[in-house]
Amino acid sequence: MLCSRAIGSMEKFGKYEVLEKVGVGGFGVVWKAFDPLIKRTVAIKTCTSDDGEIRDRFFQEAEIAGNLQHRNVVTVYDFGVQEGVPFLVQEFLDGEDLDKKIQKRADLLPFERVSYLLQIARGLEFAHSKGVVHRDIKPANIRILEDGTAKILDFGIAKLAHRHSGLTQTGMTLGTAQYLAPEQIRGEAIDGRTDLFSFGILAFELLTYEKAFEGESLSNVIYQILHKEPPKIAQHWPEAPPEAQRVLDRCLAKEPAERYSTTLELVSDLESLGRSLRATALGPKPGDQPPPTEAPTRALALGDVLESTVAWGQAPRIDLPP
Repeated sequence: MLCSRAIGSMEKFGKYEVLEKVGVGGFGVVWKAFDPLIKRTVAIKTCTSDDGEIRDRFFQEAEIAGNLQHRNVVTVYDFGVQEGVPFLVQEFLDGEDLDKKIQKRADLLPFERVSYLLQIARGLEFAHSKGVVHRDIKPANIRILEDGTAKILDFGIAKLAHRHSGLTQTGMTLGTAQYLAPEQIRGEAIDGRTDLFSFGILAFELLTYEKAFEGESLSNVIYQILHKEPPKIAQHWPEAPPEAQRVLDRCLAKEPAERYSTTLELVSDLESLGRSLRATALGPKPGDQPPPTEAPTRALALGDVLESTVAWGQAPRIDLPP
């Protein structure tokens, strides 16, 4: 690690006043800080690693994310180096990461889940329109704000479509491998459709709270991604509309040519699905078991009511207390 003692005692990064440590990421420490000139709270990511590739990723994230301004993409404000430590200043986000909501099986209605998916797709569509492929779409890289806004985070291994980054996924974990596209595993060329496969895995998990490809080892998960089809979402969400399955099928096609050709098409289908779910009065939640049914009831016609009414003279006598 680089400058660990200096980092621990730092009170400022440039003009930014450090308030508290909020987390430790793959690159280094994340701090909550304050911009005294604009009077706003910010997050500062630092790169404290000596690993050359990790530091290259950090500089690349600053370059790529710093040029993406969209409601559903984290906003980068500034970049600098202090005492040999590169730091990235971005908007401070409340809420929690999507993987946390999935882990605790948050009580979300179907249209709410599709709303998150739609926002992520819109953020991806914007990034793709700027020639940026994220390459690491997964629930842990999506932040859901308290107002329901979804933000795509961590462009550390993102790739500009016209440039070969030369960066690999060093130290890949099972949690990362579960969201890889087949062409990533095979080391083939990637483009925006690669993100769509990862998005499909994320969508399956959000809609069902189950893994699309699950295994006890890295090799087992990779084999499933390459050769197995995920289960149908109706196995976990019996009321799933056919449109939801069609969206997943197109995203999770093994061959990129069989997926959505553009992210804009995905956005359009998700908008339609969201409208449909909202129009059906919200409906049962994914994973809920239908309540036990009783004998069917029917509306009584006026004649039925009249025939079933007990005649006044035949009504039982009830003795009431004084």
